[in-house]
Amino acid sequence: MSFKRIIFFIILLLSSNAFAEGVERIVVTGSRINVFDSPAITLVKPADYLIQKIILTNDTRDESSRTTELHKTVKGILKAANKKKTIAIAVGNEIIYPISLDNFQLELSLGSRADTSEAFLYIKTPIKSDSNVEELIEQLNDFIKKTKNYGRTEIFNAGELVLSIINPQKYRNELLKLIAEDLNKTIKIFGDNYVAEIQGISESLQWERESISELKLYLEYDFTLMSK
Repeated sequence: MSFKRIIFFIILLLSSNAFAEGVERIVVTGSRINVFDSPAITLVKPADYLIQKIILTNDTRDESSRTTELHKTVKGILKAANKKKTIAIAVGNEIIYPISLDNFQLELSLGSRADTSEAFLYIKTPIKSDSNVEELIEQLNDFIKKTKNYGRTEIFNAGELVLSIINPQKYRNELLKLIAEDLNKTIKIFGDNYVAEIQGISESLQWERESISELKLYLEYDFTLMSK
């Protein structure tokens, strides 16, 4: 492999890692692991955002008019969000991306009824260590309630409140330290004649929802004690 191709590969790798670190992932429910299979050591942290997904639906008969009315409504939502430092708008699915008045492209889909178009948005507010969750929920609900609809556009909540996390791997070292401390304590209980062989710590960090505003992070690790 030539030197130039090696440099290109390194730049590509660094760029993809930087992108991965900035990816915002949706966490819906705490269904990733069964309580009986849960690792002994987990780490509970506040999520980065509390989010309400909304559906915008419009049944104006003319398709062009439907699209125009939906776009006007979304622009109004973005303008309202710009006036509030605690509200941001995103699109996507399991991975979501922020949008603004300068860069948004609205993806429309056919509704459940004839001559109906739909779009989905995520209305989100940041979670801080000292945040009052009830106040955050009220902020989201109040923002959605005051949204101005254009034409025959209607807005509804789509499902329960969800959480999002940006770059969950940032907690990896903290979790590894907790696992190491627990292993050392276990070895001391059994005595100096034992060592631990651990598996799974090289795997990607996993997470599940712990509460209305918190996530439980973990590694699916296991270990075996062996005599020296």
